[in-house]
Amino acid sequence: MEIDMQIEVIPIRDGDFEYVKQNCVQREVKDYPTPAIPAHTYTCIFDENIVAVGGVSLFLPGVGEAWICMTKQARKDGVFGIIAHRAIKDKLDALAVELKLRRCEAQVRADFTKAIRFTEALGFTNPYERRFYFPDGTSSLLYEKLYHERTS
Repeated sequence: MEIDMQIEVIPIRDGDFEYVKQNCVQREVKDYPTPAIPAHTYTCIFDENIVAVGGVSLFLPGVGEAWICMTKQARKDGVFGIIAHRAIKDKLDALAVELKLRRCEAQVRADFTKAIRFTEALGFTNPYERRFYFPDGTSSLLYEKLYHERTS
């Protein structure tokens, strides 16, 4: 039997974010206020299950913030991390070109070591600690990924 090891990345649909919020690997997300969903938001589907939603929010021309929330379903398959990494990196790189990003930021809970490793594997660097950032008082690490270095 052959198993399809592809992640389908589609524009977010009604109800996808709420599903991920209620089934998020990071349990604290359930208690966060539901944000407005940015235009460049996508749903990741693996084996007919929603495993993540994420995207890039622009907050200045050429500057965006990448974000992702993964479901508990994402943990069920040991190779998911490798598959997800490729699909998410490919989508992030495509969005960087589409949105003409010079810089992209990503924030991670300072106590979420798997998310820290995942973020760094996507090429984000130079974490800056924002103390007491989240509603429960946990600090945030703000990462950056530069797409165009200044030459002057």
